Amino acid sequence: MLRKTALSAVLMGATLLPCAYAMPSVQPTQQAAAQEVVMKVNVNTASAAELSMALTGVGTKRAEAIIELREKLGGFTELNQLMQIKGVGPRLLELNKDRIEF
Repeated sequence: MLRKTALSAVLMGATLLPCAYAMPSVQPTQQAAAQEVVMKVNVNTASAAELSMALTGVGTKRAEAIIELREKLGGFTELNQLMQIKGVGPRLLELNKDRIEF
């Protein structure tokens, strides 16, 4: 009886072992693919809802402030113009620079 238990434990361990090694190699690949997808937004044409959805750290009020400044300037030509908005600084621009288009 002890031999059967030991033999079945070895066989079960051998069949589960390849699955255990396969899973970690699949997960980082899926995570890397998910991180590569970046939603871009044109700050000269986007609505407040689109801005607040696409940009990290931008809610409804800040998105409305972006639109207000956009109308005042006649459109944005460079990223640093967004720093005229209260609460938008270098950190926020760094987080969103890959998402912003003109």
